[in-house]
Amino acid sequence: MRTTRTAVATAAALVCLGALSACGPDDGAEQNVGPSKAATGPATGSTAAPATGPATAPSSGSAKPSAAAPGARDIPAGAWINPRAVPLDSVHHWTAPASSAKAVGGAPVFKLQELCHSTLSKDNESLGAGQAAAQALLGAGGADQWQAQQTLLYQGDPRPSSGVAQSAHAVFRDLRDELKDCARTAPGATVKVTSPEDATYVAATVTVPQPGGTTVVLHTYLTAPDGTVNELALWATAKAGAQPKVPWAGPADAEVAKAMDAPLCATLKDC
Repeated sequence: MRTTRTAVATAAALVCLGALSACGPDDGAEQNVGPSKAATGPATGSTAAPATGPATAPSSGSAKPSAAAPGARDIPAGAWINPRAVPLDSVHHWTAPASSAKAVGGAPVFKLQELCHSTLSKDNESLGAGQAAAQALLGAGGADQWQAQQTLLYQGDPRPSSGVAQSAHAVFRDLRDELKDCARTAPGATVKVTSPEDATYVAATVTVPQPGGTTVVLHTYLTAPDGTVNELALWATAKAGAQPKVPWAGPADAEVAKAMDAPLCATLKDC
């Protein structure tokens, strides 16, 4: 009996040892899993990403995003400008951007790009989609009336890596160059940059002739505090030589830029 019990115990031990060898954890399985770009909570103020969209493969050693960071297509409601700080709000009473914000699949088209018929340079076009992008129409008037739109392109949390800020600033510089080059890409356009040369933001007034004898007047503001490229655009279409029904008026350019960046700092720590 003793010999039989010893044999049974030995066999059981061998079975357990084999199970541990076959089913034990892979030493590297957990270490190389980084956060997916399609991560985190529900969208606030934007259209949610389709559940069937392609997943983004995690990268080895990637930094974990902060809790405030949006997912691949989400921009938090708190990141948008306070509509009361948008020029001409006393007349048009702009709506809150988060209430009309829509996620952009791929690279957003900034308003200045739309009117100047320009695109990011080959060197920077891969940065055009970022981690998240959305646009919000704050108000849309009829003929001779002002309209307003904000576009946010989020490259990522700038705190773990300076590369994120470098990406955002590369897109910002590209857009600034596209703006200055608008007369070449949109024949007949004129550009007047109103911000100081050494400013950390860009403000400009652009006029672009349109087919049919009308002209679009655009006031555009661009900032990129660290991880986000931010455009606020106000424009009106009028007959050539005519002016919009409401004369242009607004705070100093620096005040508008500050109002654009303050929510990014508070919500995304992008400051």
